[in-house]
Order: sequence, then C-alpha cells, then structure tokens
Amino acid sequence: MEEIEIIEEIAKKVLQENPNKVVRYLLLRDVVREPIESQKLIEAELALSDSLCIKELEKEQRDDGSWGAFHSRSVKGKEKIPSTEVGVERALTLGLDSSHPILRRAGDYIINILEGRIPFPDYHEKNDRWKTGMNLFLCSTLSLIHPEHPILDATRKLWLQIAQRTFSFGSYNENDEIAAHKELTGATVKDSYLVLNSRYHVILLGSEERYLPKTLENLYIKWIWNLKEGIGYLEIPLFKIPPIDKPGLLDRWFVSHELLSRFYPRIWSNLVHNDIKWLWNNQNKELFWNFGSRASTQHYFPLSDSWRYKNNKQFDWTARVLILLRRYYDAIEDNN
Repeated sequence: MEEIEIIEEIAKKVLQENPNKVVRYLLLRDVVREPIESQKLIEAELALSDSLCIKELEKEQRDDGSWGAFHSRSVKGKEKIPSTEVGVERALTLGLDSSHPILRRAGDYIINILEGRIPFPDYHEKNDRWKTGMNLFLCSTLSLIHPEHPILDATRKLWLQIAQRTFSFGSYNENDEIAAHKELTGATVKDSYLVLNSRYHVILLGSEERYLPKTLENLYIKWIWNLKEGIGYLEIPLFKIPPIDKPGLLDRWFVSHELLSRFYPRIWSNLVHNDIKWLWNNQNKELFWNFGSRASTQHYFPLSDSWRYKNNKQFDWTARVLILLRRYYDAIEDNN
C-alpha cells in the first residue's frame, strides 16, 4: 500500500535526525516494523535503559512493584507517576513489554492482589459496586501486561456474559445491562463506572484477540463510537475532530483512538476515515506533526528525555501519529 510506504519514509526521515532513544525504538518496532532479530532493533532496545523517562519510571516504582495508589490517582506527592495504572500505561507507551523488570514487577504485584496475598491499596468504597469495580480495574490493567494469564478468565467471562445480555436484541439496552448485574454481580450499575463503555471494559474484552464474537464486537464498538461522551474515563466523542488548542481534550482523543486501534482494529479502521484525513491534513511543511504542548494530566508524553531541545517535541508527536496511521493502514489491508 502506497500510504504505508509514505509512513515508513517519514519514520526513516526522523530516524536520520538521531531522535531520542524511545522514539527511535518505537519507530523501528511499530512503524518501520524491523524484524525481531534485526540488529538495529536489538541495539535500539538495549539503548532504552539509558532513557531518562524509563529511569524516572523505575525510580518511582516501589519495592512491591506498585506506584502507590492503584486506581485513585494521588496528587499529594511530588511523584510524576500518580498510580499503578498510570505506571503500567507509561511503561507500555515507552516501549517496554512484559519481559522488562518494571512490568514484570507490576504484573506480579497485581496478581498478588487478585490472589489475596496483599490488600488493594486504595480506599474501599462502601457500596454494592466496589468489589466488582475493583476486580475490573485490576484485571483490565493486568491484561495490558499478561493478556493470556489464566487469572483473568473468570472476570473476562463475567463481562462477556454481561455484554451478551446487554446487546442481546441487537443494540445496547440499559435495562438488560441492569438486569444482568442484578443476577450476576448484585451491583447497582446505572450511570456508574460499571457501565460497559469504560476504558477498563474496552481493554479487558479486547486484550484477548477475537474474544468477543464478531457480531457482538461490531455492536459494542459502534455503540461506543456513537456515544457523545465517548469511552468512559476519557469522555470525548470519537466521531468528532478534536480541538487542537485544548491539549487535554486532544490527548484524550488520541488515547481513545489508540485503544480502539490496538484492540479492535478491524472495526475501528472502518469508522475512522475522516479522522485519518484530518491527521494527514495537519502535517507541517517538514512533513512531520506537532500539536504543541502536552496535557498536564496524561501519561503519553514525553517520549524524549526533554522537550527543551530542538525537534524533540515534534519527533514525539510525529512518532505518536505515525504509530496510529500504521495501525490504520495495516487494518485496512487485513480487512481486504
């Protein structure tokens, strides 16, 4: 496909400019798609250990494998990683995988909570939703590290059953979702974080490939796509072009599409054509992307050690856009 060749050429143009270590690795792995045995990729992965971003992540990780709070983001301390959820997301964004000590420790920590060896660190809500919600947060986050782990099976099956009952008549039905919870979890679900559109559901149900039956997957993702509030916890519509001058909204738009492109590429690629055109239309004269300042509360940036140096911000943004574009055109090819 011609567009893939163009994307790879832009990535190679960045690589020729000697970008920071994380950007180099992500472009080689996720855009140029260097083979696993490639010396270039091996050297780039080894160089990640010198990334200041990864060193910072490692420094703030606690001895138990956590980053303090799990789901409730702490704003009291001076730490840049406010929760274990964010720590895991940040590690994956920086190119680490389950074999890296940072994510291996984080995975073991979550498994220890799920197996009852250590307590969940956050405040326990006093309502009928909390036990189900806590388990959802833990399993969703673990599925980002170890999607195949058997400890996830029961929770995945529970949410599959709830989704099947909720969409049993061909569209989302709030009353059917409420009834499913009444029977299966006992939780009061209406207008809560247990409604199926949350980022945690999107991740957990999508992290095992082809887990959702094809018809249900279509109904589920198209329902989320058309929600005016978008994916729960991100709260931005997927069907609208984001405002460039509002970093927080722009970042949440990118995160929303990154989740769908990673876990539901087949359906996402058939819905996102206008957004892809918008991305191409926002290339600058150098054929890169630069959407400006990063949001104050986000986990994605920086990828480079510092944005004070020339081109680092532009290279970080360009890597983010190219990864999304590559996923789109790969999915289009697969659909054909």
